[in-house]
Amino acid sequence: MPDNQPDENWRHDDSYYNLPGREGVPPEREDRSMPGSESDPPLDNPPPETPEKEFDLGRWVRDGWNLIRDELPGYIIAGLIYLAAIIISSRIHGIVFLALMGPITAGFFLMTVNHMRGGDNPLMGDIFQAFQKYVPITLAHLILSMFLAVGFVLCFVPGLIIWGIYLFTFIFIVDRGFDFWEAMEASRHLTAGNILEFTLFALVLIVLNIGGLLCFGIGVLVTIPLTFASVACAYRDLSGLAAEPAIKTPPPPERYTPSSGNPSPPQPPSIIS
Repeated sequence: MPDNQPDENWRHDDSYYNLPGREGVPPEREDRSMPGSESDPPLDNPPPETPEKEFDLGRWVRDGWNLIRDELPGYIIAGLIYLAAIIISSRIHGIVFLALMGPITAGFFLMTVNHMRGGDNPLMGDIFQAFQKYVPITLAHLILSMFLAVGFVLCFVPGLIIWGIYLFTFIFIVDRGFDFWEAMEASRHLTAGNILEFTLFALVLIVLNIGGLLCFGIGVLVTIPLTFASVACAYRDLSGLAAEPAIKTPPPPERYTPSSGNPSPPQPPSIIS
């Protein structure tokens, strides 16, 4: 083969092509024209932004608080639903707890990322929409529960490490539609370069919720949503939100107001002739 002919067996791995703004274009075939040529993008169309790749625990907690602060009553209600689900399911039976808390946990993440996408307020119904992915979520919950149980029995620290590694499992399922093992592997790869830092992240989240319990127990109604929001903000910065969520949620019902321009509701027929 002549030297000036490209090798047709060039790379087939996906990462070779996933460059911002160069999807599907190998480096050998990129346009190397001089600046100012027709191939340069116009100045009013900047290249797409890429997610942040740096670990920043403080920013994620601050961003999580900013997310829930303006809609705190709604998030407190969501925290109350989550806490009630834990108490009721655990008192019925451990199997009920394992069967229900995975979808409820994933649903809380779904509500949070949907709000993060630009929703006006957190929708309580989103918490129960994760049951659409019941099988992968429950399998992930069962496996992670076993991992965490073994880890926390072994001197607590291994449990923190496992939690930090698989912190984003449920979000990958509800946001990207991954299967349970695919989501676990995606979370592991996302945290692989900062295992110690994400272990610290898991510890900070535990301390936050312990502090909420110490505030007469009602503080967890704020710290639980803050935990979910902080993890969701970390996922957004490290991975980016999907263009559309994998789980479709029904739109909120429209409310009739005289000034909204909606047609007036139909009037009942008159019985007076």
